[in-house]
Amino acid sequence: MIREVLVLAESEVSGAAVAVKTELATDLPTLLGDRVQVQQVILNLILNSIDAMSMTIHRRRELIIRSAPHPDGVLIQVEDSGKGLDPQYADRIFEPFFTTKPGGIGLGLSISRSIIDAHGGSLWAASSAKGGAIFQFILPSTGGAA
Repeated sequence: MIREVLVLAESEVSGAAVAVKTELATDLPTLLGDRVQVQQVILNLILNSIDAMSMTIHRRRELIIRSAPHPDGVLIQVEDSGKGLDPQYADRIFEPFFTTKPGGIGLGLSISRSIIDAHGGSLWAASSAKGGAIFQFILPSTGGAA
């Protein structure tokens, strides 16, 4: 599913000169949910990461996407090398209509969280040790192997 989204985002990734690295587990359990909605969340997080790195000039623009088994299901992480989370706004980024982007409408993260919540999961953000941001979510599994 992640690889399919990366194909959709290919022109934005290459146009922004972003290097993409994937660390995708192969032994993940099966997820129960709407594939298109989850792909929309992943695409939104990728596009937000690309936007966050648009002003990065003194270090490599790198996007790392990971998947891993988690006790509650499957963990997906989207990490960028952008400017990171502004502590002033970190508590508000998932609020509807809140944005720090010029011309943004502030619905992408709110809708993404709603989608993940509706699937019984959770979506949150943290600062990356590399200076960027990590957006991650957990989706519950059906308990079976993929």
